Amino acid sequence: MSEKKNFSYDKAVARIEEIVRLLEQDDKSIDELSALVKEASKLVKDCKSKLRMTEEDILKAFGEEEN
Repeated sequence: MSEKKNFSYDKAVARIEEIVRLLEQDDKSIDELSALVKEASKLVKDCKSKLRMTEEDILKAFGEEEN
């Protein structure tokens, strides 16, 4: 759980962009490709979660309920 508290959306997006650049290179083995795709997938999932939590916090701050 402490990993989630230290999660940086900006750093995750930067890493995803870096992974995309790495994937665009043709010199990766299947194992390297697999590891990069798995890492990117987890980062995207974590970013989506962070965005949902932020939206909930904003709605709560303005006293609105989520539909």
